[in-house]
Amino acid sequence: SEPDMRSADEAYSYLNKLKSIIKYTGVSDANMEEGSLRCDVNVSVREMGTVPFGEKVEVKNLNSFKAVRSAINYEIERQISLIESGEKKNIIQETRLWDADRQETFSMRSKEDAHDYRYFPDPDLAPVILTTEYIESLKSGLPELPDARLSRFVEEYGIPRYDAEVLTSVKQLADYYEDVVRNGANPKKASNWIMSELMGQLADPELIADFPV
Repeated sequence: SEPDMRSADEAYSYLNKLKSIIKYTGVSDANMEEGSLRCDVNVSVREMGTVPFGEKVEVKNLNSFKAVRSAINYEIERQISLIESGEKKNIIQETRLWDADRQETFSMRSKEDAHDYRYFPDPDLAPVILTTEYIESLKSGLPELPDARLSRFVEEYGIPRYDAEVLTSVKQLADYYEDVVRNGANPKKASNWIMSELMGQLADPELIADFPV
């Protein structure tokens, strides 16, 4: 991806897609609440027609994708309001924290330039060199990823794209659906049953392997 997103909804969708891929590959459970996935955001605005980017503001203390989306929207509106009221100088490079209770950001510290951090190389960290062959070997061992599985469900089982999106949103759910169909169920009827009857009984689709049926 490129570090260029133009809305909170775009960032939210990106995070959900990233989380899905991470979970499909088994890299992590990607649970933000428990700290196994972390996310900060950098927000800047600029007036229409201008070329230079606005001052970048970093926002931390985000413990859910919903918080990410809300914080971005709040920060966009805050910066626009300052510009429109003639207080553009008050938008400074800084780190702000998200207050979930008040649904607003507040200043934590001004953001230093790189040299202020006094970075220095760590002599105990050896360089990690990944060859093209090694990278290709890893790619060949990857499981079927969400988008590929979604397309295959539509093509192979003839179910609507919406159904396929729901069923492939969680790997365990997609695995369960394919097991049901392989055991002789009609693909569309199985899809309807899982999305209505079955998911209505499950608090967490990831635990479907524990379901007695």
